[in-house]
Amino acid sequence: MTTPLPALPDWALQSEPVAGVQVDIGFAISPNFYYGPENDFSPAQWEAMREPLVQPAIPLVEGHFVLSADAAGNEDELCRHYRDVLDKAARHGRDPRRGAYFWNRPVIHAPEGLVLSFPWHDHFIEGRLFIESLDTRQASEVFSYYEQGWVFELHLHEGTLYMHESDPDSGETHHNLRFAHEPVRAQAAGVLVRTEALIARLAREFGQDFWTTGG
Repeated sequence: MTTPLPALPDWALQSEPVAGVQVDIGFAISPNFYYGPENDFSPAQWEAMREPLVQPAIPLVEGHFVLSADAAGNEDELCRHYRDVLDKAARHGRDPRRGAYFWNRPVIHAPEGLVLSFPWHDHFIEGRLFIESLDTRQASEVFSYYEQGWVFELHLHEGTLYMHESDPDSGETHHNLRFAHEPVRAQAAGVLVRTEALIARLAREFGQDFWTTGG
């Protein structure tokens, strides 16, 4: 007796197709280093008390993320950026881990640009779980995440991934997409290997891993 496939959620019926989807880990690149008060700062202080950071000569997705695929072979450029972060933190007596300077997140993107990054995932210990979840052939909910003002759901059904991103407070849907699973599944292992190698290189350079757990 054949077990029936799990039913798709209602929102999947309105999903829009998207082609050429790629998954990766994106390393957030900060344009400036903020050295003002951590609490009770004014808008004027937030704007004025900052210094520009060296930017890596690597293409940025949405002007914000260096993808691990683009960092491969350009590791020295990332090192220049992070070295500047650490130098400015030392000069201003700041702990660089208290900012977003070493954040990295899963990124789902397509040829027309960024599709989705994960606003509540800041380090590779979290992003790894999402990438690993893609390596499945079991029809079901592949991954879900619920946080303040953000819900993400990913379902696999008959070779297609259905992805829904929404705001549970307002009921607004940000993305409701579907795309082929197999090309994405085939990318997962490579993303993990590449990201692990990149973080290992960075950790050797700076004597500490700021990227996996933030500790």
